[in-house]
Amino acid sequence: MSWQEGVAVTVVLLGLGAGAFLVAQRPSFWIEFGARLGKALLPLAWRYVSKRMPPEEEAAWREAERRGQGDEWLRGRQRK
Repeated sequence: MSWQEGVAVTVVLLGLGAGAFLVAQRPSFWIEFGARLGKALLPLAWRYVSKRMPPEEEAAWREAERRGQGDEWLRGRQRK
């Protein structure tokens, strides 16, 4: 790469950085960014939070709870 190409790439990158800086200063940018990020991540978070154990595992866990070993059972399940 010649020095002219290096200067051209540097100028383009500085221009992109300056444009991003000016856009990021606007509150409407952050509001829209947060809304889109929330819309994209909310289904993933809900899927993770609302996940249930299969009925067989839940029955085994409840049995371990009755024996007083529920915490150990859950720790063993998390290691798998």
